[in-house]
Formats: sequence, structure tokens, C-alpha cells
Amino acid sequence: MPTSFTRTTCACRACVQCCKEQPGPLAPGDLDRIGAFLQLTVPDVREKFWASPGALVQNRATGRTWMIGTITPQLVNHRCVFLTADDRCAIHPVAPFGCAYADTHMTEAEWQPRAQWLYHAVANDATYQAVRRALPAATSWRPRNGA
Repeated sequence: MPTSFTRTTCACRACVQCCKEQPGPLAPGDLDRIGAFLQLTVPDVREKFWASPGALVQNRATGRTWMIGTITPQLVNHRCVFLTADDRCAIHPVAPFGCAYADTHMTEAEWQPRAQWLYHAVANDATYQAVRRALPAATSWRPRNGA
């Protein structure tokens, strides 16, 4: 992870709602850290994630847009697979980049450098994209305005 980004700590109702609608995307390396934290084998930890269509990205200079596919935690009964019954994150110390480094209170100016880093890292990591292609497709993905 880039050290220039400060990890967020918010767990307010609005932020937890993201865990019930669209959990944050993983950055390269997140899956391995989560698996180690949970003491799961690679196949077992992969069962908790799916391939999200990802983010719509636009090159402002050319106007060209494209999707960058991401990996996100699965939703089970409209909740992130890692969200506990009391609305806490069971993997908080190793939460995915999109959870650990974003919250609903950030301004676009705060989020944009993080998003640019994330989507550049995801798009240019062949291992990440190979894992993503091997995962089942997300079944409850919902795009957000401005995402």
C-alpha cells in the first residue's frame, strides 16, 4: 500500500451501509493478507470473493472510458461476507483497500488520488486480473453515482 494514504477508521451507519451494498475493492496483495489473517488456504479464502465489473474510469484528456474489473468480498444476505451480526468488520486489521482507505465522508479531492492509485495497480497487476478471471461473477453488484 502506498504510505502516503491514511487509513480510515469510520464505522458510522453510512460507512457500514457500504458493507451492505457494495464492499470495497481489493488492491493487489489484499487477498493474500486476508487469507493469512484468517488462516485460510488460497482456495478457501477465494471462496469469499467474486469478480466485480469494477469501476468506470475516464481519461479526462481523451474522454475515453473503460471498465477496470476488481475483486470484492461477496455479499451474503445483503451483507459483506465479513460483516458481523453487530455490524463490525471481522477482518478490519487487513480490510480491502477500498474499505480501509475510503469512507463515505471523503471529498472527491481526497478520494481521487486513492482511486487513481488503486485502479492503476489493479489494471497493471497480471496476477490480480488472473485471480479475478477465476472467481465467480458478482451477482449483486450495484454501481454508484460518482464511483
